[in-house]
Amino acid sequence: MDGKLYRLRDIVRPEDGHSLIVDASGGLVLGALPGLEDFAAAARPVLPVVDGLVCSPGQLRRIANRTRGEASLLVRMDWTNTLRKDDFVLPLTRTYRLALLTAQDAAELGATAMVCSFLLGYEEEIEAASLKTTVQWAMDGNAVGLPLIVEVRADGPRVAIRDKAIELGVSYALEGGADVIVVPYPGRKSLETIAAFVSVPWLVKPSHADAERAALELAEAINLGGAGLWLDHGVFALPNPVGALREFADRIHAPGEVV
Repeated sequence: MDGKLYRLRDIVRPEDGHSLIVDASGGLVLGALPGLEDFAAAARPVLPVVDGLVCSPGQLRRIANRTRGEASLLVRMDWTNTLRKDDFVLPLTRTYRLALLTAQDAAELGATAMVCSFLLGYEEEIEAASLKTTVQWAMDGNAVGLPLIVEVRADGPRVAIRDKAIELGVSYALEGGADVIVVPYPGRKSLETIAAFVSVPWLVKPSHADAERAALELAEAINLGGAGLWLDHGVFALPNPVGALREFADRIHAPGEVV
């Protein structure tokens, strides 16, 4: 078994083909986030519950003594100010997306996989850079044995039909060499379309923070062949983030159909 396949099995459980991943790297762009003011303390109780935790390079260095049964640590490879909304203290006046690491850097940090964003709906050079770096990280990841997870983000101001933009972004990510694709929930019809052509594991990112709604979208994804759920840093702001994540983990890894 090559190194990349071995690491993929650490992220997507081979016994059921499912995964629960939490992205805690948003502070890289947004600063201190609710519930993540002390990153190491917040992350530690989550590690036994989820399958993967996405960290910035600095965050990853702060998690020591991880046991074999705890979450794999995934590293964010890029930086973009598109996470900043209109109410952010520094309003977005120009779109930036920057590569932070090489695949070799990620391997030396001890990451199990690389994570990058594929941005749609922004300037042509931003979308072109998303495709270029996706291909480069996928190729370099093959060389060092690191999988690449691509998060599709079709939320730019030029997006006219969001579900179709998401379908397009998923196809670009697949063609670019993604080993796992994160799909923002596009609606049932588009999810069926995506499930029909994606040939790698994919996870759904809920359209809303509401747990019940997220559970319904997760169930749709799993029943269409999806691999599981991708949650962002907002889960750490909940009164009981570990309890909420445990409920999702139970749904994702329960025998039979997710309900």
